[in-house]
Amino acid sequence: MSRFIGSKTKLSKRVGRNLFLKGARSFSAKDDYSKKPQKPGVHGGGKSFAKISEYSKQLTEKQALRFTYGLTEKQLANTFKKAFKAKDETGYGLFSLLERRLDNVVYRAGLANSRAQARQLVNHGHFLLNGIRASIPSMLVSAADKIEVKPSKAKNAFWTNFQLEVPNEQSAWLSKKDKTINIVNEPTADDLPKEFNPGYIIEYYSRRVN
Repeated sequence: MSRFIGSKTKLSKRVGRNLFLKGARSFSAKDDYSKKPQKPGVHGGGKSFAKISEYSKQLTEKQALRFTYGLTEKQLANTFKKAFKAKDETGYGLFSLLERRLDNVVYRAGLANSRAQARQLVNHGHFLLNGIRASIPSMLVSAADKIEVKPSKAKNAFWTNFQLEVPNEQSAWLSKKDKTINIVNEPTADDLPKEFNPGYIIEYYSRRVN
């Protein structure tokens, strides 16, 4: 599966806001985006008086969401289709599916300093889901599920030296103790991220749903 391996700062510049993709560095004075947020090129820092189209706003918001959760275009499109066909309101359904991804839960619970790091840990088999090895980042968790670091992995240098270096406000639908995460309930509307405009994303994809 192809995945972007270039500069994460460039992704933030593409959408015009800091997506905090670089873990602890994104929150430090050394953060590249904070030092130079403008796009590259001679006109990158200049003012633009051109009117931004609605389509451009929708595309930018969709890209910001995709970059934040580390998804391919196909993955995000398929997630939207699931949300669109579900009984719940589409915006809630989309963000609920994204938040319930295993890699995101690991990050939200404070067992990784970025979603990219969480995804790598899952890929390398560091976690058990309800006692069974889970190595697929896109797996969805449900209420009453239990995620824990695999005992054999817990002795690795990574976990013995691990320190959370990014701000982390414990999500109400998650409960964490040491290296164990319990899913209290599925996320409610109040638990979902507020930094995105779901209307733009729904408008972008609604024309593409078959």
